[in-house]
Amino acid sequence: MEHTRLTVTLQSGHGTLARLAAMLNNHHVLDLTYTTAPTNTATAVVCVAQSDALRAQHKLRRLVDVIDVTPTPALLGASETPDVPHAHASHPTGAPRQ
Repeated sequence: MEHTRLTVTLQSGHGTLARLAAMLNNHHVLDLTYTTAPTNTATAVVCVAQSDALRAQHKLRRLVDVIDVTPTPALLGASETPDVPHAHASHPTGAPRQ
């Protein structure tokens, strides 16, 4: 599945992460990281399905706390995105599903 990574720079404050999560509620979010800095800024990296990327980017830009949103397209694959967890289905015996 192709996805886009949105790097969001925010003004950190009370409820910023909650507003960010609520804004992304209707989108297929694959991964979300949120990091704050002592300068009252924060950075969120949001991986969304490519089909949701443009709409998610527009919604994020409307948040009062958002300073900038930078999209980076990427292809989801084990070798290309080791930081995104991958689930593997298997049979009850532990053998991989074919």
